[in-house]
Amino acid sequence: MGCRILVTDLDGTLLDRSGSVSIKNREAIGLARDAGIEVVFATGRSWLECRGISQDVLGAGVVISAGGAALHDVASGRCEERIVISHDLVSHCTESLIRHGHLAHLLKDSTQAGYDYLLVGDAQLDAASRWWFGVHPVTTRSVAQLNGDATERAVQLEHVLRVGTVAMASDLALVAESIRKEVPERLAIKHWPALVALGTAGIDTHLLEIFDGNVDKWSMIQRLCKLRGVDEKEVVTVGDGLNDAGMLSAATRSYAVANAEAGVAALAKSRAPDHDQSALAFVVGEILRDR
Repeated sequence: MGCRILVTDLDGTLLDRSGSVSIKNREAIGLARDAGIEVVFATGRSWLECRGISQDVLGAGVVISAGGAALHDVASGRCEERIVISHDLVSHCTESLIRHGHLAHLLKDSTQAGYDYLLVGDAQLDAASRWWFGVHPVTTRSVAQLNGDATERAVQLEHVLRVGTVAMASDLALVAESIRKEVPERLAIKHWPALVALGTAGIDTHLLEIFDGNVDKWSMIQRLCKLRGVDEKEVVTVGDGLNDAGMLSAATRSYAVANAEAGVAALAKSRAPDHDQSALAFVVGEILRDR
């Protein structure tokens, strides 16, 4: 069965170490589209954090953002699909992070909330997040704690796609384990090295991400397939990291780039070159050659 939708991760996959899309990859996206293949970005970034690259490279179509929590129209930014965390779980996770001494980052559906992050707690914003928020056109609001008034608290807790924080890896491992024990099987919890400069990840600085238990890039790909009337077997996926594991293992045809984490690479059906060697161009070449 051929490919009708090609889904690629951004950081560590489509983007090289400088955070750019190579000329070969850009040309390959054009060739794929000319062949009738829809190219979709699937990223852990929020919509605004990937809007610039999506509109520049794709121009039109859709992008899966926030690790699979949202599906946005590239041209307008309109949110087509989303999976938010329930108010009670947002509250629980936020208060747990604060108890452990961390600043809670509540990523919102900005198309509904009007801003991107609600930062909750007294802890200082970490250096990696200060850099990230400076690079991207995100807007933030800060509060010392969630409001005690039921109505205002509900406003703070609505439209939350992800609860997270950035801290030392050892600290976040303990926090993640604590939250997993408190609310088993209701949340998807991941943590891995955070980007601390364009194309680089901090060994000890980790990003903790907490989603509704149904959130995964592959789950949103399945929703997209239903919208498009496409068989899931006609999807090809490309990735490198932990939040790509689901789509690499589930897709009938999938590629892990050479720089992928070993455990993640083992889930893919095939291999592609390093992200610094125009990996997506290689994948598109494979797909078109097999037609």
